[in-house]
Amino acid sequence: MGKLLWLVAIALVIYPLGVLKPGMPLTLKADEPAYYMMALSLAFDHDLEVEVADIRRLTDEFPYLPVTNVILMTDDAWRTVYFGKPYIYPLLAAPAAALFGANGMVSFNMALTALMIGLGFLYLRRWNGEVLAAGFALGFFVLSSAFVYNYWLHPEIFNMASVALTLFFAFYRFDAPDPAAIGFWGRLASAARSPALLPLWSGAALAFGVYNKPMLLAFALPAVFLFWRRWGVRRALAWVAAFAIMLGLICALSVALTGHPSAYLGVWRAGPPIRSQNEMPELPIGVEAPAEVGKSGNSWEWLLRIPDVDWALLRENAYYFLVGRHTGLFPYMPFSLVALLLFLWHARGSPERWLTLVALASIALYFLIFIAFNWHGGGGFVGNRYFVMTYPAFLFLVTRLRPAWLTGAGYAAGALFLGTILTTPFGAPVRKPTLQAHTRNPPFSVLPLEFSLRRQIPGYWGDVESGVWFWGRKDVFEPHGTEFLIHGATTVEIWMMVTEPLGDVVFQVKNPAPYQRVELSLGGDREVVEFDRATSREVVLSPQRPYTVRREENFDNLIYRLLVTTETSQILRLEYEPVEGEPPRPPKFFPAGIRLAYLGSPEELAEDVYSIEWQVPRAPERVRAGRTFELPVAVRNTSTGRWPAKGAARVQIAYHWLDESGERVVREGLRTSLPRELGPDESARLAMEVLAPARPGRYLLELDAIRERISWFSRQNPAAVERLPIEVVGPVGGEPEG
Repeated sequence: MGKLLWLVAIALVIYPLGVLKPGMPLTLKADEPAYYMMALSLAFDHDLEVEVADIRRLTDEFPYLPVTNVILMTDDAWRTVYFGKPYIYPLLAAPAAALFGANGMVSFNMALTALMIGLGFLYLRRWNGEVLAAGFALGFFVLSSAFVYNYWLHPEIFNMASVALTLFFAFYRFDAPDPAAIGFWGRLASAARSPALLPLWSGAALAFGVYNKPMLLAFALPAVFLFWRRWGVRRALAWVAAFAIMLGLICALSVALTGHPSAYLGVWRAGPPIRSQNEMPELPIGVEAPAEVGKSGNSWEWLLRIPDVDWALLRENAYYFLVGRHTGLFPYMPFSLVALLLFLWHARGSPERWLTLVALASIALYFLIFIAFNWHGGGGFVGNRYFVMTYPAFLFLVTRLRPAWLTGAGYAAGALFLGTILTTPFGAPVRKPTLQAHTRNPPFSVLPLEFSLRRQIPGYWGDVESGVWFWGRKDVFEPHGTEFLIHGATTVEIWMMVTEPLGDVVFQVKNPAPYQRVELSLGGDREVVEFDRATSREVVLSPQRPYTVRREENFDNLIYRLLVTTETSQILRLEYEPVEGEPPRPPKFFPAGIRLAYLGSPEELAEDVYSIEWQVPRAPERVRAGRTFELPVAVRNTSTGRWPAKGAARVQIAYHWLDESGERVVREGLRTSLPRELGPDESARLAMEVLAPARPGRYLLELDAIRERISWFSRQNPAAVERLPIEVVGPVGGEPEG
């Protein structure tokens, strides 16, 4: 079985060399530009100073500019610029990057993963048969979101390997050195297993991870305890000494390369884009760091601050941390749950494993408390990008792999939740692609959505309509003006956030297709509408309860889930208004099931808002045919209701044109928006834009207001109009008409 794992390791290391990078997205993501450029700079220039040559190396391989967010640092107002990330991972990956480019770094990551699989096999073999031990170790590391980070030019896998080696040297029971070992390498390998050296290997291994992420120091707790318990205080102190010496050497080399022991201490950091192959990024050369930032800006100061704990938010985030749709530990790393169950079944009497669990929990709480806004990893992520580095520790909670069906359950859950991720590690080629596109698949739809991270999760957008914040996935939910386009022939999930409980709510449903069956479900209420032609209807829903209630900034946010199911779709062509100074945007096509507009509550729609007072200080006597002109007006709300200025059912100012006989020749005039909501007896001055009729003649300009999608004021109150006699004249001289 060990030979089989060697073959798997060879395949893992070799196959990335034939994979096209970067795949999707077409350029580097998150902090990849800095780490990759650091590896190349160390390999070819033997330094970490940023020069044009470094940029050319990057853009030769990744020409899809701009490359965003290249993390750089300086301590002399950007006259000298260094790469601004910890250097140890790029340093060790530099030979592979020099030989094979970005693919070489992926291959390096795969080698570390193969190493961790081998360590897991050796560790588990003590209590289990080789087949079961190998199967568990392989599934543990491959069927998890951790495996995806092999494709990232990032230190996640490197940090995982640091944790795995630290705990392996502490937990594994090595055979005694073989005095009959033959040859130099045989004797060296035999001596390396000496109990006196194991704490040195363990402590030194953790120093590499702690240099990148200081919170990994928590794993010193089980390691030092094991060496103390097994061999006494001297071995525990040896671990501490090895850790300190190795960390000191790493910091010393950083000082030699950049003048600082870490990229997070004593520097000013920034993330400018690269826009050209032959130029340095735009930097504020000669400008000192702002006083509020100082030389420690964007640094590790936050590690030592006293946090202001929001306990309600902590409880909510802890729930998402375990089972969240985009971040959950158990769906993205199902073998972590299997490991916890096996630990409680067979090893719950082991104090060192309890300490390992304490280390895992303390690191999780550290992220949830100290960076509650970004605990998942930010900057593009698959699962929990920050916590993934601790994942190998779960393996060392395990001893016996009984019952064997638990390992099978881990494989089943991994296949169910991670199949799409593993087969499309760069992101699936779907509409509105993101690295989180896998969450559109059925297994994830039953998991809770992380509302506390809603602004950090790619692939979603929101819009406010009539005081309600609507939020949904970009591929199926398209805000368009004051209505929403809903993807057809599927069920679309839309979230509504309000600060007060919803009563009855009214939606306008427009069907663009020849036939449509629409089902709307909101807070326990459900309505079905069938269309046999393209038309529109109003639907009233009575939500009984919110999906969840969140405490946020001293007030409650009530979140309701609206599910819209349609049977068919109609491809709509969406045009964009031209923007002065910008190139025209091509039309967009959307497979719409319905157009959905939120109108508000029946009580709001029943308000009598249809009384208005007009003042027209300057009305023109004549205007040119087919031309627009500006008409200054003042309006006063003389009704008992409020005039909303936003939303699908907002009030707008408009007009009609009547001929001399009083017949309307232009029914739908241009709209002029209110500058703000107007309550009873409130006024506003407006500059109406009016389009004159195309034919010359004598007309009446009838000023009117409209509650969009509900009614013209004149229909409810004939006295709500103001009529102005205006002569429409033809063009002057040879000027063409219109």
